[in-house]
Amino acid sequence: MNVPVVPSLPIVGHSIPFQRDALNFTAGMQKKYGDVFQILLLNQDFIVLLNPEITREIFLDKDDNYSSKEGWAVTLGPTFENGLMLRDFDDHKYHRTLLQDSFRHEAIHNYLSIIQPIIDDWIDQIKQKNSFNLYESVKQLMFDISLSLFFLDVKKDESQYLNKLFMDSIASATSAVRWPLPFTQLKKGLKSRAYLLDYFQSKSEMINKESKKTLFAELVNTNKGDVGLSNYEIAEHMIFLLLAAHDTTTITLTNSIYNLSRNGDFLSDIRQEASEVDPLDISSLKNGNFAESIFQEAIRFYPPVPFSIRRVMRDTKIQNYPVSGGTYLTISPLLLHHDERYWDNPSNFDPYRFIDPSYTNKAYFPFAGGAHTCIGKFFASYMFKNVIYKYVQNIEQPIIEDRLNIRPTPIPHPIEDVRVSI
Repeated sequence: MNVPVVPSLPIVGHSIPFQRDALNFTAGMQKKYGDVFQILLLNQDFIVLLNPEITREIFLDKDDNYSSKEGWAVTLGPTFENGLMLRDFDDHKYHRTLLQDSFRHEAIHNYLSIIQPIIDDWIDQIKQKNSFNLYESVKQLMFDISLSLFFLDVKKDESQYLNKLFMDSIASATSAVRWPLPFTQLKKGLKSRAYLLDYFQSKSEMINKESKKTLFAELVNTNKGDVGLSNYEIAEHMIFLLLAAHDTTTITLTNSIYNLSRNGDFLSDIRQEASEVDPLDISSLKNGNFAESIFQEAIRFYPPVPFSIRRVMRDTKIQNYPVSGGTYLTISPLLLHHDERYWDNPSNFDPYRFIDPSYTNKAYFPFAGGAHTCIGKFFASYMFKNVIYKYVQNIEQPIIEDRLNIRPTPIPHPIEDVRVSI
């Protein structure tokens, strides 16, 4: 029994409809062909797998047969080479262990102290306005936070250039043109990568035990000596962490603030909770149950990685389908999170579905899974709560009249920004 192949034009394949509306396109193919079918994207065949059991099996990958490194090389590879998600098996385990120390309890506490004044400044700025563009404003906030955690003593004039490099790197990961031709996003991304590699390596030499306890400093200091990462390897990880930490949190906050503005019950409940939580105390933040529910619902709606790519290392069978070594697979938290077989009213934004901390759903994969579960997921939750609590405590009557339409791939982003009136 062979995997059903969805007919398409050569080379172009299904890239255009997938890029325009990946959720509805893939859901339509699922209704017609079932949970397993093959499509053509970026001139490459992909077997699409839309079953929670298969998804869990591939994420867990007990036999080291599904390569994340070779899978993501198709899209992220050139600009984000050797980032944590682009490493495999024992090599990935080794690097993840060395990075993990930078996300321990004490380190995260320091990060929260560093970012709090930046969040306060953002709140002061938007309070002075009658209205602001939601996504644009949150994106700038997340860039300012990234500057404070990922870079070293950045001067004001340098921040604009770093912002451009940052945006060029991210844009290269989502570019349809996968050759570094002149003037392409990929060409710009590779140029940005070269600069950032030099930047992080040179700045690594300046960090010592007395440096501010940023994520960058933690990563350098925990890898001093012969056993640990080289400055070049640290630079590679920093570039990838920029991607992982920035856009994903931006869209989660954008979607949450949008839905809070349109539901008085959500707003009332989160304001009550905000008055009871200390944003600088991790134990207190953990008790922020409704903020956590909003966070979980936002990443159900638009998971940070809507489709995960793998390449099969050896011939295998997946749900009785023979799959050859070298085949590309994609599994989709996005589709599973919107599948009516597993969720009540999945198209509704409803954080109350997560209000019971013990609630589980077999089709929920917000941070991937297995060895590649997001290393910064707890910090992301705490940072999200810090921003949301400050926002609802200071912005009394936010109004958003326009509908927020988000394109969920390759990284979730609004088709058009919406304006918040205060």
